[in-house]
Amino acid sequence: MSEDLLKLFSTEVMQNGPESTLPCNLSDQWLEVLSAQLEDFFENDLDECLSLPMMAVLHILFAKNKGEAISETHDRLFDHLCNYRIELGLEEIRRKTDVSVEPASLEAILTNRTVTFER
Repeated sequence: MSEDLLKLFSTEVMQNGPESTLPCNLSDQWLEVLSAQLEDFFENDLDECLSLPMMAVLHILFAKNKGEAISETHDRLFDHLCNYRIELGLEEIRRKTDVSVEPASLEAILTNRTVTFER
């Protein structure tokens, strides 16, 4: 993972507020980058692709916890990454098809939320 890419993500996305890393608030470019990196991590076991998605998940966790310290097990962080991967995919579907999917809110993201699909 390039340090420049991490800095760019921090500047372009994370510094725009607590909800900036929600998939519905990402630019098409960042949505694609995060999706590709999670795909590489989960499908190709490429650990070097984990930094950027982990930054996004931690940013969301801090926002959900009002900036207070967070404590999560490795298993729970893995679950959050899986949930974030699903939310990125749902956002891509919402943007590129005629299927309507309710975007995840800060409260609902990284939970086992119920998703409603409409045409």
